[in-house]
Amino acid sequence: MRHFQIRSKILNQVAVFYPKGHLDAHNVDRFEQEILKIIKNKIYKIVINCQDLNYISSAGMGIIMGYLDEIRENHGDIKLCCVNERVYEIFDLVGFTDIYDFLDGEESAVSTFEHV
Repeated sequence: MRHFQIRSKILNQVAVFYPKGHLDAHNVDRFEQEILKIIKNKIYKIVINCQDLNYISSAGMGIIMGYLDEIRENHGDIKLCCVNERVYEIFDLVGFTDIYDFLDGEESAVSTFEHV
């Protein structure tokens, strides 16, 4: 099993997640629990900083997609930032690049919510 960690923080009512390592079916539950904690606290503006994410499987992408409708229905969104080329190619392959905003830096991703 590959190593995975997740941590998060709140910046101006925006939740920022920091996944690290390989996000796959073996550890997707930890990622989902973090997302659910934020949603239960009625925070619907989410940034996923992928700087230390080496790989994401369809299970990990399924979690991101699974809560998108609820988040957008509550006037929120999910933005991704600092995505390396390998992980971006995975997102692009399944069409996520048409559904989500991909930004270069965390600060720019968080600031997009100032206008929402």
